[in-house]
Amino acid sequence: MRALSLLSSAALSAAVLTACDGAVTEPPFLLQSSPTPTEEATATAAPTPTAVLASTVAPDTPTTASGAVDIDDFRTFATSIDGALTASDGAFFADRGVQMEMTCTGVEQLGPCVEQPAGTVLRGIPGVAWHSDASGISPPDKYVAMLQEWLATARPDLSDNYGDGAVRLFALAHSSGGDADGEFLAIATVIRYTGPATEIQRQARIFRFVRGKESWALRGEILAAVSFTADDWLSGECSECYDYWERWEGTP
Repeated sequence: MRALSLLSSAALSAAVLTACDGAVTEPPFLLQSSPTPTEEATATAAPTPTAVLASTVAPDTPTTASGAVDIDDFRTFATSIDGALTASDGAFFADRGVQMEMTCTGVEQLGPCVEQPAGTVLRGIPGVAWHSDASGISPPDKYVAMLQEWLATARPDLSDNYGDGAVRLFALAHSSGGDADGEFLAIATVIRYTGPATEIQRQARIFRFVRGKESWALRGEILAAVSFTADDWLSGECSECYDYWERWEGTP
């Protein structure tokens, strides 16, 4: 049986609604792996730097409960993220992906190893659905295809309180969890038709970057697949999501 890739946006939407129909688990920020898998993160080679498109006017130095956050470098890098989203360049993200390796035990009931025989090795970029148990691992080529499909199906003709449905980089944020520098988050959003079960939804896709020695690395992603879960990431008011949040230039 083939390895399970990161779930599509439509599948994640249905999974979120199913999970929320019963008891909702604590929202995972870092990847929640299946019981007793072996994980090994291996960084890909640093990609050729993408040209910086334009500088963002930096607000005052952000502070968190643990002190000042140096986000200036990430703001500069975010201009390239913005450009990649506009150009539907999924390879920009996959080339920076830190791949996780997981060996399945054959008894998992959650996560990417479900229905996989014992000894199956999965390797790829990890992702989870916010406020859901849904998760997956995508090899770089499948991650590119999945992300480009998400970008291509935006509905700019629709709008809500966050603006129109076109794909855009909406905000930058920081979370103190993980490494000493924490994680730097690029929060993108679209409005999409997600299938007959969920129909039209505002979605947020959160790219989790960490500072490498020579470049920024993508540790994984979070998909807020339905409108009420996207609110956490687009409102700037979710203390469990981030300890610093700022709106990207030009967003409503």
